[in-house]
Amino acid sequence: MAYLTRDQVKTIVTDSLRAIADLPANVEAATFDMLNDEHKKVFLATLKKNLNASPYYQDDGTTTDTSYYDVDLTMSSFANWPTVKDCIDWVTEHQTIYPKN
Repeated sequence: MAYLTRDQVKTIVTDSLRAIADLPANVEAATFDMLNDEHKKVFLATLKKNLNASPYYQDDGTTTDTSYYDVDLTMSSFANWPTVKDCIDWVTEHQTIYPKN
């Protein structure tokens, strides 16, 4: 069982955020202050969709369609993320793997 690396999570987070906002050069230092509640909901939905759609990486680096990645995301999740870096780290730490049925 292989979890997404921090770099893989960073790509998913930034791609998801890019769907609703322009990103600064140092994206990890950016805050979520520019997002209203509707933007936050769209970001969380996009992030969840992108995590779920990510290919499942096996320990040997190959991918398979047998499992998917997920993380429990709620509006209160933003309280854990003063910056985008914190979001990336939190998602990396809290990801789970589920088998596809």
